[in-house]
Amino acid sequence: MDASDGLDDAALWAAFTGKTLTHAQWTHRAHLRVAWLHLSRWSLDEAHLRMRAAIIRLNEVHGLEETPARGYFETLTRVWLVLVAAARRERACASSLAFLHAFPSLLDREAPLRFYTRERLMSAHARSVWVEPDRAPLPEP
Repeated sequence: MDASDGLDDAALWAAFTGKTLTHAQWTHRAHLRVAWLHLSRWSLDEAHLRMRAAIIRLNEVHGLEETPARGYFETLTRVWLVLVAAARRERACASSLAFLHAFPSLLDREAPLRFYTRERLMSAHARSVWVEPDRAPLPEP
């Protein structure tokens, strides 16, 4: 069980957008659920813009300083949004928790390495700007 699993979608959305989600609750599962919630409301591009801004604000609330080695990660955020969007096209789910149950492969934090070499993905450049995959193309969102 994850720290965010006790929150239904409405509560998670309220905590994320209200910047009251705790650092302990802001897990990989929570990131995926919030991505699903964004994509339930907006296009991929709009969801990406909104998630970027909200993650940076939440990081500020958590006292996380944005540096080239820490904080918001542009490429990873976009990759996870694309992976969530691609999975959403495969199967509609009633909630973000149902979605994670239907697509447990998304819980593998190493999934982006199917598309990127570790060196490229974990670079300071990929943290600050979008970097195209160098191993395999991302799925269609």
